[in-house]
Amino acid sequence: MTSWSYTNVGLPTDALQVESITVTPDPPKPGAEAKMVIKGTVQTAIEDGASFDLTVKLGLIKLLHKQFDLFEELRNGSSSEGWSATPDPAGGPIKPGPVELTYVMQLSREIPQGRFKIQFRAFTADEDDLAALDFDFDFMPTAS
Repeated sequence: MTSWSYTNVGLPTDALQVESITVTPDPPKPGAEAKMVIKGTVQTAIEDGASFDLTVKLGLIKLLHKQFDLFEELRNGSSSEGWSATPDPAGGPIKPGPVELTYVMQLSREIPQGRFKIQFRAFTADEDDLAALDFDFDFMPTAS
C-alpha cells in the first residue's frame, strides 16, 4: 500500500469533534493487524442508540453498505479486535470531554489491489449528526 488519508467532513455542531486519526502500522499492510485510533472531544453526551453507517467502495464498485449500533459494537469489541473507547462508557453514555475510539482488525492477505474509499457517518440516538469522515486507502503497488 502506498498511502492512506482521511478528511473530516463533519460540522462544528457535531457531538464528536475529531481532532486526529492514527493508523498502525502506517500504512496498513495486507495480512497484518491494523489499529485505528480516533481522538476527539465529545461535546454532548453520546447515548445508547447512537449508530454509524459504513460504505466501502473499491473504485466505483460498492462492496459494503451497513449500519451499526455504536454501543453494541463497543460492548462486543475487545483490545484484540473490534471497537473500544477510552474512557470506557461501561454501558452508559459517553460523557462530554476527551475520548479515544479504537478499532482493531486483522487485514486479509487477499486484499485486492486498488483504491478503497470508505465513508463513515455517525449519528446520535436522536439521529443528529455525530461525526462524518471519509477515508482513502490505496493498496496499489508502488513502482520499483
